[in-house]
Amino acid sequence: MKKTLLIALGISLLTFACGTPLSTMRTVKFSPKNDEITTTPSLKQYLANNPNPKIVLRTSSRLNTDNVTEKEQNNYLYNTIESEFLKSGFIVRDRQLFEKIITNTDNNNNYVNLKEKSDTDLIIELTNLDRSIVYQTNKYYDNNGEEKTSSILENRNYYGATIEFKVIMINTNEFAGIYKFNYVPCVNGCEFRPASRPTKRELEETKPYEAVEEDTLIEFVRSATNQLVSEMRK
Repeated sequence: MKKTLLIALGISLLTFACGTPLSTMRTVKFSPKNDEITTTPSLKQYLANNPNPKIVLRTSSRLNTDNVTEKEQNNYLYNTIESEFLKSGFIVRDRQLFEKIITNTDNNNNYVNLKEKSDTDLIIELTNLDRSIVYQTNKYYDNNGEEKTSSILENRNYYGATIEFKVIMINTNEFAGIYKFNYVPCVNGCEFRPASRPTKRELEETKPYEAVEEDTLIEFVRSATNQLVSEMRK
């Protein structure tokens, strides 16, 4: 009897020392979002006849920022997109040189001139890139896979992202495709344990993070670009 009591006491002390017991492990899941895909028949036909088109990546003015760190990250993402196009057999034109050509009024108003002087077939315009989409839920799954609710989760933010492209055929000045891809966090589940009340020191050391982490964002952009290529060529 004494031995049993000692074992039980030891388990209790171990659980207390480690903090939250293992039984309180919880899992949060979010449902995937459908992507929005529109490809015109003319673009499909063009790519069927021209599998290695000359393209240029343009970025929307609203993606420009004065924040040096964010600007550097954006440039890295643009380079990632262009790299994936190159791997897929596309011929990628220089973005800055294309912008210089298109600022000329004659070229801007005459797509025949623009095509000849830029030697480009398609404009892939990155119209939106949002890395701070908030996902919230009060639902979680316990260790047995049972769905439950908790008010603790109501103030917990998870961050997703979205990226949108528009494709223009220069030769005909046609909007030939619109694409929106989504990154949803915790689709396969994010595990956590309800934490005890944080100390003042923990609060001071915790740095706020209100966007998708860089490595995850880069992988999402790479995957979205490959999916864009696949959808364009279908």
